[in-house]
Order: sequence, then C-alpha cells, then structure tokens
Amino acid sequence: MKQSYDLTGFWRFHEEFDHGEDFGEARLFQSGKQLSGHIVFKEVIPDESPMFIRVTIKGKVEGAQVIFSESSVVVLSGGENASYEPEERSGLINAMGQIVGSGEDTQGVNGVFVLERIL
Repeated sequence: MKQSYDLTGFWRFHEEFDHGEDFGEARLFQSGKQLSGHIVFKEVIPDESPMFIRVTIKGKVEGAQVIFSESSVVVLSGGENASYEPEERSGLINAMGQIVGSGEDTQGVNGVFVLERIL
C-alpha cells in the first residue's frame, strides 16, 4: 500500500553543490499531487560575497518522490553582478520525513539537498 504524504508546511533547506552551500527555509503547499511554494536562502561560495535569494517552486509529489523546478528568481542581496541560475530538483521522502535529493542548474552545476520539516 502506498503511503500518502502532506508536505504543506515550513521546511529547513540545506544544499551542498560543486562550489559552495545554500542554507535557508522553504514554505511548501501541497494540493493533491501538485506542489508549490518558495525557498529563501543564503548562498555561500568561497571568495565571493554571500547572496540572499528567493525562488518560487512548482512541482509534483508521486508517492515518496518529489520533483520540482525553480522559477521567479529574485536576488535579494549580494555582490555586484550577483546572479543565480534556477534548478530542477528531484528527491525522495525518507523514513525520517526528510526530502533528500539532487538538483542541477541551467549551467550544469550539481548539488545534493535536504529539506527537513520545521512546522
């Protein structure tokens, strides 16, 4: 029997990627299999000014699999010429209720992420 999940809520977000790390929070909304929301995070790359970024996400939940893409990117603060490339992400809901997966941006930079429920 397939387990049903409700991902609506607040989540802590952490990603490690080829050149640095992201730390932040997500607000997810689930309606049936559809997933939406946003992630606000600090991106830290060694020898660069940190950036604060907000992305809107849209995706779907199929059993324990979660797939979403980022859009509506807003760089809230960062160094001069700061930019961020949106990602496509795919993950699985593990036994602890975390969403663990990987992503790749439009420039081919890969990362692994964890979303952990706060509320």
